[in-house]
Amino acid sequence: MTSSNPSSTPPSSAPSASPPTNLLSDIFSDSPPASPSSTHYHPTDPSDIPRLRSTHVTNGYREGIAVARDQAVQPGFDEAYPLGAILGLRVGCILGLLEGLYAAFRVKKSNQSGANEKERKELDFMEEERKRLGALLERARAELKTETLFGKEYWKSDGDGLWAYQVHGKAVEQDVTFWEVAEQHPAVQKWMETVRNEVQKVGIQNAEDGFSGIGNQSGGARLED
Repeated sequence: MTSSNPSSTPPSSAPSASPPTNLLSDIFSDSPPASPSSTHYHPTDPSDIPRLRSTHVTNGYREGIAVARDQAVQPGFDEAYPLGAILGLRVGCILGLLEGLYAAFRVKKSNQSGANEKERKELDFMEEERKRLGALLERARAELKTETLFGKEYWKSDGDGLWAYQVHGKAVEQDVTFWEVAEQHPAVQKWMETVRNEVQKVGIQNAEDGFSGIGNQSGGARLED
């Protein structure tokens, strides 16, 4: 009697349990969405922030320039322009008188021929004076040029007045005038005195007319220091 061995069958594997579904995985997942169709475009995405920031900065800058032009630039121009014009008149008068003195001492070579000893001495003196006045004129041009005349040592930049030097008004209990500010500019004052001394040396009459004849020094618009 033969015994039959039962056929061995592998044990059936238990079905694998599916992981629990995380309902919040689509919200807090670090990975991008599987399908691009699920994305939505918003104008405030990080890619647009630099462009929006640049636009707002530019608009704000333009608005600030426009406001500053009305509040500061135009009033400053209205106050400083007349003063600059009067300073220009003073400097032009100084240089004009010096140029006139320099030209007056020009010596023609034809005058030297046939001159006696006394005349030669006079011509030599004129030649020396011309050289001295020429050097003086060059110094005046250098010290009275625009860059020097409006240098930082003479003018304030903090908005507290315009000039950094002392100005004394001639009228009691009144603000100083444009002419007083221009005349008491240290460089202008120095060269006005120099020119007065030079014209007195050669005996020019009414030399003060070169200064006092321009404008009205006792009146005119006044500035607040």
